Amino acid sequence: MANSEPPLKDLPFKIGEQLAYQVYLSSNAQQPVGAITLTVKSRGRYFNRDGLLFSVTAQTTGPGARVFPVNDQITSYVDPTTLLPFRTELNLSEGKYRFSRTYSLDQNRGAAVSDSKERIEIPVGTHDLISTFYSIRTFDLWPSKQNAISLMATSQPRTLLVKSQRRETIEVGGQKINAIMLTLALSGDDPQGDKMQIRLWIGDDARRLPLRIMAVTPLGPVRADLVIAPVTSQ
Repeated sequence: MANSEPPLKDLPFKIGEQLAYQVYLSSNAQQPVGAITLTVKSRGRYFNRDGLLFSVTAQTTGPGARVFPVNDQITSYVDPTTLLPFRTELNLSEGKYRFSRTYSLDQNRGAAVSDSKERIEIPVGTHDLISTFYSIRTFDLWPSKQNAISLMATSQPRTLLVKSQRRETIEVGGQKINAIMLTLALSGDDPQGDKMQIRLWIGDDARRLPLRIMAVTPLGPVRADLVIAPVTSQ
């Protein structure tokens, strides 16, 4: 249940922020095949502690849904100061693949316990998929540097390396926007670390909006662009 907590401090996003993405198959496609929505839903008392509620939904649409149906939902409850999750709810449906699990994360003891009572040791300070996405927006990304994140995507913690590569101007929604391009890869001891070739463009301003995500998937290259309202003349 959300309550009237004070506003978030020193974060580039606010309660209620919603980021909507159109997903395209291939880097230059114009017809979307899916949609992703990320929401900073609320701040309140969750599971006996102060928390922020993040959610993400991802679906294929139109022809994309017929070729490869996707309906993913992830909910993350995080500490408002550290953005570290204390509860993650995963409900994934991708083609014939199904994965449904809830984790309670004890960041002090370094443990994640699933709803089936499986206990997984995790490094203290481990993020989930959504909290990673929001935490990257708080990083000092320039001058170019590399940050390491302990990430538990579905069932085991891995080390994700986030490296800012260059500043460039990209076109999203018909607008040219200054951005910092990042590479996201699993740590060097993983031979498949950059298998998905994940690239993320973050807006080079105070809001640090994630503007574009590109990756290589079993279906080929995929691009997700932030839906930005067109600029209207005053």
